[in-house]
Amino acid sequence: MKFYAYLRKNPELEIRILEARKLGIQTLIDKLMQVFSYQEIESPNEVLWIREKTKFIQWVAGKVSDLYSDNKPVKQNIDTKMTISWEDNNDDLIDVSGDITDIPPDNKD
Repeated sequence: MKFYAYLRKNPELEIRILEARKLGIQTLIDKLMQVFSYQEIESPNEVLWIREKTKFIQWVAGKVSDLYSDNKPVKQNIDTKMTISWEDNNDDLIDVSGDITDIPPDNKD
């Protein structure tokens, strides 16, 4: 049996492994922060190596944990209901037919 098939059959183990991966990513990020804060890097090759390692860890962190991901899941409430109704109540109607006046042709702009 393959590893991921075994995880699908054992959701409790899958949750524990995902948590371990998240902790591992956080540990790597903490180590990188220590390197950037306390270590003096003199060689240009070391700078390039650390830069590439940082980019790789950022990429892996975005894939493993949503904490470091740019694409945060957004929950939307799509159960919005709208009710439109019309009433045929003639008592509330106002007759405005007597208020209509014609505009003389010279005042039309």
